[in-house]
Amino acid sequence: MNLFSAFWDQLDSVLHAFRQHKVRSVLTLLGMIIGAGSVVLLSGLLKGGEESLQRTNQFIDESDVIEVETSDPPPSQRGRTLRQLDSADQTALNENPGAGSAEAELFQWSKYAYVGAERKRVMVLGASDQALDLYRVKLQHGRFIDKSDLLHRNRVCVVGFEVWQELLGGKEDLSGKSLRIGGVRWEVVGVIAHKPMLVAGPGTWMWDRRVVVPATTFQGVVRHSRRVDSIYIRVLPSLTEMTVQLDRARAYVRALLLGRHLGVENFRIDEDKGQKQQTEIIFTVINVLMLCTAALSLFVGGINIMNIMLVTVTERTREIGIRRALGATRGDIMSQFLLEAALLSGIGGLAGVVGGVATVFLASKALTIWLGEWHPYYQVWAIVAGLSSSTITGVVFGLYPAWRAARLDPVEALRYE
Repeated sequence: MNLFSAFWDQLDSVLHAFRQHKVRSVLTLLGMIIGAGSVVLLSGLLKGGEESLQRTNQFIDESDVIEVETSDPPPSQRGRTLRQLDSADQTALNENPGAGSAEAELFQWSKYAYVGAERKRVMVLGASDQALDLYRVKLQHGRFIDKSDLLHRNRVCVVGFEVWQELLGGKEDLSGKSLRIGGVRWEVVGVIAHKPMLVAGPGTWMWDRRVVVPATTFQGVVRHSRRVDSIYIRVLPSLTEMTVQLDRARAYVRALLLGRHLGVENFRIDEDKGQKQQTEIIFTVINVLMLCTAALSLFVGGINIMNIMLVTVTERTREIGIRRALGATRGDIMSQFLLEAALLSGIGGLAGVVGGVATVFLASKALTIWLGEWHPYYQVWAIVAGLSSSTITGVVFGLYPAWRAARLDPVEALRYE
């Protein structure tokens, strides 16, 4: 109970000092406020940014997906018989469980789509019935390509959200709707839901400007060949670590395709995965810089607290002498000033955390307006780190002033004016 009373007495003393020297107190705690607030703010915005990048990603670069694409063979193999990467390779991979599920093939064809006199530049994709799951996209209306479309090479298509709005008027009823692309009429059977982007721009590579057609129809009508550009294999989850699974799957895919391609390696696996690794490295570097910035702010705040505590010790020298004369020990005096330093820094950390949370909320709203949907995240570890690190910093930098106060001679302190 005595400890509890001492704490509240000390808190009242600190708040009294705040009221007496408002500007000085705020300037003293500014480093703590910035340090604790920056941890909460930057961690929340980084988490929201990472989630927004994943949600708005228009391509396949997920860690559990292996990409196989066509490539020139090495010079030593260029004189040998070549077999192109084709849909039979995708079927062979899909039928063998050694790697995972080869879900889709990708073809790209940039053309104008016409509805009457209206036209729009689009990207035509030839894909399998598994493309929705592979690309993590959803349907807005209608249906997607099915196995019957692939088997019978139906001339049907599923259009992106922007294509649907601009060329088809955004009408839910797709009966009788069609597009003319490359001299071929495609019946519209479905609409892909809007897939947002952080920054919209020109070009046809985003999903809102794509038109998906059956891969087999694309091969027969457009390419006149079974050759494919890319095959994606999603590695099936298991108890084994994903890194080990991916290494085994790549080795299996390479061995299977080398056997089918007569020993000629005219394909490459995961050539573009470095982009995902680079993104992860960038986020790691930003996190390290964030922590360094917070640590520097806390260091500056600690110096300010040491300075204000030294001033406080000087101002309260006579009070210290009276307490010593009444029986307070050096340990009591040191504990008093350490508690005061901890409370000062803790109040600064609390103010910083509250300010950081509020700023995350406001910044997320602003980023949603400017860049598209951006969710606010409040990381528990960041809140705990902000509060604990600021309090610990106050105690560490308050040790010397507290020690100095405890070492004052009682007689000399009573004579101090």
